[in-house]
Amino acid sequence: MRAELDRARKYERQGRPDRAAVAYAEVAGALEAAGDWASAVAVRGRHARALQDAGRTDEAMRVLAHADHAAAGLPPHDAGARAVLDGQAAHVLAGAGRPAEARRRAMAAVGGFRSVQDHKRADRAALHAARLAVKELGHRAAVPAIRELMAGVDPAGDARRQISVLLAEAERRPDRDHDILVTDPDAPSWGRLAAALAVGAHLAVGNGVAWNLADGRDEDPADNRERLAESWGVTDDASWREQMDALLVAENSDPAVQVVLDRRRRGDDEYAWQEAIAVWCGEKDISAETTTALIKLSTRILRYEARFKADEVLPPDGRIGSVFGYDFGRAVNMARWGRNAGYCDAEEAEKDVLLAADRARRMYVSWADFSAGYTLGRMLRFDDDEFGRWYARSVAVHRILTDDPGSPWRKLAWG
Repeated sequence: MRAELDRARKYERQGRPDRAAVAYAEVAGALEAAGDWASAVAVRGRHARALQDAGRTDEAMRVLAHADHAAAGLPPHDAGARAVLDGQAAHVLAGAGRPAEARRRAMAAVGGFRSVQDHKRADRAALHAARLAVKELGHRAAVPAIRELMAGVDPAGDARRQISVLLAEAERRPDRDHDILVTDPDAPSWGRLAAALAVGAHLAVGNGVAWNLADGRDEDPADNRERLAESWGVTDDASWREQMDALLVAENSDPAVQVVLDRRRRGDDEYAWQEAIAVWCGEKDISAETTTALIKLSTRILRYEARFKADEVLPPDGRIGSVFGYDFGRAVNMARWGRNAGYCDAEEAEKDVLLAADRARRMYVSWADFSAGYTLGRMLRFDDDEFGRWYARSVAVHRILTDDPGSPWRKLAWG
């Protein structure tokens, strides 16, 4: 049995939760058949977590319910097995978008491990409970709970250090739920997928949600479905796929913007650029009215570029070559929203996130270059040359992502 458990844990370490779930299920079944219910309960907890990690939430919840039923019949001296189950249940419930229940189970795990003098695992459960307090209550409201948890852990242990970092971050958070850099500590913040998710960080920071959660599980699925229906006309798998495909080929934004940008050559001043637009329109037999509109659009772009330079979104000699980044950045978030809303599975969402990021990297040379293109695309759609709230918030997000030491843009290479 030990060899089978080691195999299941190896699959977990390798990031193969589906295989781990199968292995844990086999071990738990054998333990149940042998009447070792305490060990079976603990392994069923790990089975449920592996299923959740594989994106199979419904199955994970069914296995968890089965394990809870079995745990209810355990004698008091099996508190350690129940603590293991509570700890795993906290992860499953958190992944299912139920942070309050998850925190309750994490706190039960802390108490259970303390009762059997397993202080190392109690401290790990306390760290998880502190993170769940942030998810459930928000940073500022979670401060008292985090302080209480920190007081009970080993002063010299790593859990104490990590909880103190959570506390410091919670205490410095502003009293607002938007334009905030949030990194989920339980999700990867390094690697290929994390770097791809960072392409969607503009919207994540603007909405005050974790940029590195591929499934957007810190957002409410019902809210996501409502937002997708109202803002995007997405109500099912097919309409979600249609919008995603349009974003991935940069067809959601006004094509006139890129037409105008593509007419500008290196070294062109305003008048040379406008002349190039006029010549191109003549070659394409485009009407005088549309030609004038395209020339006016070039003037709008120049105004935004000048303001971007004044606000250090662009360097003094910078210019924007594409607004396709606006669609690619939103595509990353569309994948997160679609998975959270149930319109696609984990594999499809991850594939789209990676594709959007790859196309963004082919178009831009740096995070800052991408951000400028993304921001211009957003301004041309929403700001109406007012340099108002849309502009101020977009620049604020740009500065957070380019300046904050905790930003993925400061830690992950472009390209």
